[in-house]
Amino acid sequence: MSDECQQSKTRVQEFLQRELSETEMDAIASHIATCDNCESEYDFEVLFNSVIQRSCSEAPPEELAQRVLARIRDQISKLA
Repeated sequence: MSDECQQSKTRVQEFLQRELSETEMDAIASHIATCDNCESEYDFEVLFNSVIQRSCSEAPPEELAQRVLARIRDQISKLA
C-alpha cells in the first residue's frame, strides 16, 4: 500500500467531515479520484456515515434513555 493510500484511509473521516486543510483535502480528493481501492473505501465510508446519521436522528425510548443515563452516572460516581 502506498503512502498516499495509507494517508487517505487513515484520514477519510476527517476528509468527510471537512476537518482538514484545503491542501490536505485537495491531495486526498485527487488520490481518491485516481485509486480504485481508495475510492471503494471512500464510498463505503460515505454509506456508513449516512447509516449512522439516519440511526442517530431517532430518539431512544424514554425508559432506555433513563437506564443509560443511570448507568453513566453510576460509573462516574465510582470514578470519584
